[in-house]
Amino acid sequence: MEESYEFSDDSYTALGAAGVAWQDAVFVLRQSRPVVRRHIGAVLQVAGADRQGRWLAVALIEITPEHDDQYTVVGGRYLDDLEVASIMRMLKG
Repeated sequence: MEESYEFSDDSYTALGAAGVAWQDAVFVLRQSRPVVRRHIGAVLQVAGADRQGRWLAVALIEITPEHDDQYTVVGGRYLDDLEVASIMRMLKG
């Protein structure tokens, strides 16, 4: 099953407070390549370049254990230069 992502009113509020357009979050989740994913329990973090090339981390939480691969967006933030440099080193292997 393909992952699905949903946005609630709280999602839009959290993204807006962080200065992140919801369209950029969708871009990172659906189209950005490469991405770095970290899955810990019910939490998923996906980082990738947004539509302007800025690195964005999107935080999601699994809806329920019964709904594997279905997530609600809970926030996002742009990565700083040090974080981006670390990702670049990791991607180069």
